[in-house]
Order: sequence, then structure tokens, then C-alpha cells
Amino acid sequence: MLPSEPAVPVGDPQEGVNVVIQSEIGRTPAPASADGATPNSTGRLLRTTNLRVQLAEGLRERLRNGEWAEGSQLPTEAALTAEYGVSRSTVRAALQQLEAQGLTITRHGTGTFVSPYGHAITAGLQELQSMSDTIRSHGMEPTMRYHAVRFRGADAAEAAALGIPEGTRVLATERTVIADDIIVAYSYEVIPGALLPTDLTTDAVPDSLFGLLEQAGAIPHTAVTELHAACGPEIGWGERDPEMVYVYLHQIHHDSSARPIMLSRTYFHEGRFQFSILRVR
Repeated sequence: MLPSEPAVPVGDPQEGVNVVIQSEIGRTPAPASADGATPNSTGRLLRTTNLRVQLAEGLRERLRNGEWAEGSQLPTEAALTAEYGVSRSTVRAALQQLEAQGLTITRHGTGTFVSPYGHAITAGLQELQSMSDTIRSHGMEPTMRYHAVRFRGADAAEAAALGIPEGTRVLATERTVIADDIIVAYSYEVIPGALLPTDLTTDAVPDSLFGLLEQAGAIPHTAVTELHAACGPEIGWGERDPEMVYVYLHQIHHDSSARPIMLSRTYFHEGRFQFSILRVR
């Protein structure tokens, strides 16, 4: 079950704590009764919701807790079947979901192993940094693969967010965010065309949109950010799990004069990006 409101508040920095968001988004709380949708006291899964989803979440939690080291082998399908009391096909489907998220690697005839990228990339929400820089800071190679780049008129929601008239010419991009050959996010951006060089063509748009803005003299200074949990087949493109849960960041970027310069809507794969907030008093 997905929460109907943002998973955590971004503002109100009153407590001196570090809040980890990623591990809480999209998780169904353990119910008090035996009719719930989580493992019971024996470790077996209860059958009121999708068993594959439950099992995959349980295994992700164990991975996050470091039960299996990077490169180590997970229990066999037969062992997991016995431990959780589910069918072998359910175990196989859950393991396939972990592999699709880049958390594990399956070697046919050998078994399933913890991926060297099995731990989430950590990003502090208090710091405005490009996705490429965040990925690079973790020793990984970032790639921004454009799915679509075009100039068009801003729709009503985009115009309101950017403080421009509806129909104003904007640069609209759709990008796949990749860390060391593993997809970690899908991102949609909108930039007012008036901020960009008049001779800019779609095939000349660079990988770094922050860099493009900086070259145009519109330097990102702050971003108003909302966090939500999101799920749905309309998110992203290409082959992907239609039941994937995403950490959704809706951001309006401003320059030092508080002028809106970019709207970004980014869907991070749950389990691959971990967001934290340092709160002080």
C-alpha cells in the first residue's frame, strides 16, 4: 500500500537527527493481528497481499541491514522456499525483482549474489547537487541517457511552477539516470526557453542541465522540494517492473534572485537511492 501523502516532512528543522527516507517509502506497516500482510513469528509470509512483493521487501530489508555482504551468495531458492513457506515460483519472482533493481546478480547454475551496487546511493536533501555529482561522489560513473528532448509550449502546471504564461516556449527533457550501467531514476525537466541560447538545438543539449543553465548565466541556487511515494506504469519507459515503487522528487529550482529556472520531476528507484536530512536546532 502506498502512502497518500509525502513520506516525511521536508521542513521544520527542529531536531538534531538524521532521517533516512528511502527505507520507509512504500512499506506496509506490520499489523497487530494475524491477518496482516507481513511475515508472522515463524518467518512465513501471510497471504492477504502479493507474496512476491512481501518477499522482495523482506529480502531488501535484510540486504539493507548487511546480513549478506557484497559479493556473497544468498540462500538457495529451496532454502528461501522453506524459510518463508511460499512456492518456488514466488521466490524466483522476488529474486528477479531484486535483480531488476540492481541489488543482486543471478548467475545461472550457480545462484544469486549481492551486487557490488547493493547499497543505495545516499544523497542529502539539504544540499543542492546534480545527480551526476552525487553518483560520482560514490565512486560510480554517471550516465544521462536522453529519452526525449524537445521545445514546446508549457502546460498550465508547468507555467504555474515556473511563473511564466501558459504556452511559453520551454525546453522539455526526459532522461534515464544511470550509475555504472544500472538505471537508478527517470527524470523529467522543463526549462524556460528565454533562459537558453537562442541558437540552441535539441541535439546540442548537454548531459548536465545544471551545466547548461550555468553557461547561460542562470545558476541553480536553491530548490523547493516535495517528496512522495509513487507507483504506476506511466512512470519511465522501456522494460521495467510495473509494480516498482519510486521515491518521487518534485523540485522547482531557483537562481540567487529567487527566479524559477527549472522544474524537475524525478522518480528514483526504491532501494537504489537513499535520501537523508540533517536536522539541527
